[in-house]
Amino acid sequence: MSPSSHTVLVAVVDQYQNSDEPVTAHSIAESQGLSEEALTRPLESLCELELLESTEQGYRPTVTARELLALDIDPDDVLVLDLVEE
Repeated sequence: MSPSSHTVLVAVVDQYQNSDEPVTAHSIAESQGLSEEALTRPLESLCELELLESTEQGYRPTVTARELLALDIDPDDVLVLDLVEE
């Protein structure tokens, strides 16, 4: 079973705040007692929502991610709309 996006986001933000370095899927998996494969979908989803930025070294939380967590909003409850003018 995959962890929730919220659980993964909190783990990334916490680890990033402690190290000020990008967080690897391996370190998240290790801290959560999960396999790296279980994190694939939540990490992809968080990147699509622009809550995480993927780098060569790992993942960095965005300002938006920190704001959502500060407001205690679960990313699974977020709806993203892309408005296009025609």
